[in-house]
Amino acid sequence: MELIKLEDVEFAYGERPVLHGVNLAVQENLVTVLVGPSGSCKSTVLRLIAGFETPARGRLFIGDQVVSMGRRVFRAPESRGVSMVFQDLALWPHMTVGQTLDFVLGRDVSRQERRRRISETLAALGLDARRDARPAELSGGERQRLALGRALVTRPRILLMDEPLANLDPPLRLAMLDEIRNLRQRFALTILYVTHNQRETFSLGDEAAVLHEGRIEQVGSPREIYERPSTAFVASFLGRCALLAGKLHDGHVETTLGVLSGTEGGAANGDVSVAIRPEDVCVDDEGPFSGRVDSVTCLGGTFETAITGPGWRLWALTRDEPRLGSAVRFAVKKTITVRP
Repeated sequence: MELIKLEDVEFAYGERPVLHGVNLAVQENLVTVLVGPSGSCKSTVLRLIAGFETPARGRLFIGDQVVSMGRRVFRAPESRGVSMVFQDLALWPHMTVGQTLDFVLGRDVSRQERRRRISETLAALGLDARRDARPAELSGGERQRLALGRALVTRPRILLMDEPLANLDPPLRLAMLDEIRNLRQRFALTILYVTHNQRETFSLGDEAAVLHEGRIEQVGSPREIYERPSTAFVASFLGRCALLAGKLHDGHVETTLGVLSGTEGGAANGDVSVAIRPEDVCVDDEGPFSGRVDSVTCLGGTFETAITGPGWRLWALTRDEPRLGSAVRFAVKKTITVRP
């Protein structure tokens, strides 16, 4: 079931249009990641869904109800069943953990029910022992969990998350991704998660939507988008790849590297961009292509090796560290043709 749906949504800041006919469906009880570069207006989409902004045109549904149509608003933010976690967390410094959750619930919820929800939320987030601590006394991970708790204690149907892990170090970020996945299952949440981080997209998303310059470029599972990108931008944004201009004809594509076969993707014959992932480049003394090692980056158990030649540059994954400037031969196992 589609729990959130945007139909031909447009939005402008003053006279500057920033969203252009956005169509997006978010399925119930799944994590949908809205991914794109800074400035692509990902956060604006969240603000429209939450009701903090209104579209210039188009319709926005929550469930089967229209909550906004053009500049007309039919449901206020507090009646949409939506909670939001902001990038800066926006915690109240003078309130303890327990007071923060109690304040969010308000007096419309009975005292007994408030106590039950607060205790359940603190237990789910591992914050029982920190009930009386203020934000300044919490670690980075604890502050992040408090921000999640403030959103969850109201028992929303929908959780909107605006780059909530951007300020955490990598190990803590990975731990919080596990936490979010567990919370989604425990509280039966539908999550729309905004990020520009590829790792978060692949680790968390059941579905992903790539937003670029105010337009949705592609929607699908993260793996599908990675393996079958529809445009050169999508190919280069989600994962390392080389992009070569070429001409496609009957499964073979002519490029500055040479003629490549084994192409995948939906591009039609004619001018295309060819995406080559590092894992599809095999350094091999018997390979048909040759180039020189331009740079080497250690990734732990493997090396990412940049190989260059006349008019092209691509990357390969190697177990051994090649020597800078050395000549290597290689084969290309697979290419992806996309729209330029």
